[in-house]
Amino acid sequence: MELTEAQAYISRGLDEQAQRRLALLGDIIVQAGFNVTGVTEPLEIERIHFLDSLSLLDLKCISSATRLADVGSGAGLPALVLAVALPALNVVAVESQRKKCAHIERAVEALSLGNVEVQCVRAEDYGRGRGREAHDVVVSRALAALSVVAELSVPLLAGGGTMVAMKGAMSDEERIHAEVALGILGCGPLEEVRLRSFPGAENRLAYLARKTQATPDRYPRRSGIPQKRPLGG
Repeated sequence: MELTEAQAYISRGLDEQAQRRLALLGDIIVQAGFNVTGVTEPLEIERIHFLDSLSLLDLKCISSATRLADVGSGAGLPALVLAVALPALNVVAVESQRKKCAHIERAVEALSLGNVEVQCVRAEDYGRGRGREAHDVVVSRALAALSVVAELSVPLLAGGGTMVAMKGAMSDEERIHAEVALGILGCGPLEEVRLRSFPGAENRLAYLARKTQATPDRYPRRSGIPQKRPLGG
């Protein structure tokens, strides 16, 4: 895939090799052979996936992280893009669908990304196992209601780590439920940050919460329960 946003990549610190990797990732997404993402036009892949993912680099918790998990990684976004942009960052893509895991694994091999691990498992199981308190930052993109995202993300954070949930604007009700859930899970106040993705982008927001105390052992609850019975409701 031919990239058209070279200046945007340069401004984010991506050299020619990194840009070639993104171009190859674009080809892999277009040629996936199944609905790995609803966005398949090259220009939209660049804007909606690549530039949107790279906007996270403006967050200090991302740019300074050493261990990052991407929950509900889907097509490997933002995991793969962040791994390309930050070669020293150890990235775990957490995805439960086998076909999407295979897609991410193919991309990791094709892009020669030694800093990406794929965990083909539900986030609840990962958070009760080897992923618990193992990451500096946990990211997600348009995954679920924020109270659900919190229960899937916060148990993965080490103390002092940060949850970063990319979502559109929230209702007051969703925000209130999320703040209650975050308090239960051991996080401080919720912060809203507007991301600079690409010209004309609207409602590109990230919701951040810092882990200030240990998450109670009972969370995350067993698979499916966070979605069925969200915390804070």
